[in-house]
Amino acid sequence: MLDAAHEALPVELVEVRPGRTLAIHSQPRPGAEQTVLFVHGSCGSLLQWKDQIALAAKERAVVAFDTFGCGRSPKPPEWDAYSFAELRDDLAAVLARFSVPGRTMVVVAHSAGCSLALAVAAASLASPPPGPPIDGLCLMGAFAEPPRVPSIFYLPTFVLSLMQPRLSAGFEALALHADTRAGKTAARRYLLGLAPAVNAANDMFMCKAYYRQLSAPSKEEIQSVGAEVPCLLIAGEDDALVPAPVAAHYDAQWHERWSKYLIISAEGAGINFH
Repeated sequence: MLDAAHEALPVELVEVRPGRTLAIHSQPRPGAEQTVLFVHGSCGSLLQWKDQIALAAKERAVVAFDTFGCGRSPKPPEWDAYSFAELRDDLAAVLARFSVPGRTMVVVAHSAGCSLALAVAAASLASPPPGPPIDGLCLMGAFAEPPRVPSIFYLPTFVLSLMQPRLSAGFEALALHADTRAGKTAARRYLLGLAPAVNAANDMFMCKAYYRQLSAPSKEEIQSVGAEVPCLLIAGEDDALVPAPVAAHYDAQWHERWSKYLIISAEGAGINFH
């Protein structure tokens, strides 16, 4: 499953900043007026954006990457390597590398990737800005505050590795809507195969370090971004991981001129798949 998916979305290993190498898929498209940068969610993979990348690449330059420890990016057994600050700085470095003068940059993010995107967008509004601006955001399944860390992630890593198949199955049951799990179309059957393959490839030390250091943007960061950056918020009506009202927390703080909030019916936490 993964071999075919990897072949469809090849990557280059790029050192985006000292000591941080990421697996990056890019389609430059010279002359394009916009770049779309895709950011996957917690312990996910750029493979989850396959269809969106294909659509965006028809008219835009596209970039997607596996966050440190995920997919085809390096997975060192170093706790601090998976801190929110490190992952945020990785995204900022990718943004800087692929920003082109005169071309707008839109970031499309899912789940925990939304928190990284918001943190980088907030920093870009500083004066003077530390890096290039984000011209627009599309946030799917964003959470307003970091989820409670399940007590299971305080178990020894070898125990988590033994439990990994059951943990993955439980996550998929919450993340994928019942219509997807029914696998009635070829696209949904692809997703049913991809999700467990991606989860099985995750190193449980990375998962443990990632979830125990997961964070969310502050209220001040949320408000600053919502006041300046056009944002599209998308939530799944039946999201069992991040309920739709959580996304409404952002919408309540953002200026109606700049933000739009959509609830997609009959979708769950894996809304970016659909």
